[in-house]
Amino acid sequence: MKQKGGYLITAVFLVAILIAIFTAPGSASVTEQREEFIGLKTSIQGTMLSNGMYRCCLEKPCTYCIEKSPGHGEGAECSCLEDLVNGVHPCGECIGEILEGHGNPYLKEYFAEAIAEKTGELEAIERIIEEKYPSL
Repeated sequence: MKQKGGYLITAVFLVAILIAIFTAPGSASVTEQREEFIGLKTSIQGTMLSNGMYRCCLEKPCTYCIEKSPGHGEGAECSCLEDLVNGVHPCGECIGEILEGHGNPYLKEYFAEAIAEKTGELEAIERIIEEKYPSL
């Protein structure tokens, strides 16, 4: 009888450890964490967008402006679209995404000048923009 009680206590203890391990914060897989992150990011952007505080120049809005403060906007505010059309460089993520071809193609005419405002090399940037955004 004493031996069965010892096994039972050991089994309960092992189950408790397994429950603690698999329900502990941070035990989610990378895929689960990514899905949670994307959901949170989308929620923040949606809230800010509906309040007129998230105006990005990309096809798929950046996350830089949520994360960086101060910078282009305050806190989660994004003013990259306004900056771009006024000839001021957008945030670093937007610059990279535009140069990769992920900017809003309807804003093509503003890309080179605004990016060159930060980086220089207007002619080189114009060539990249023309390559990535052929005429609509």
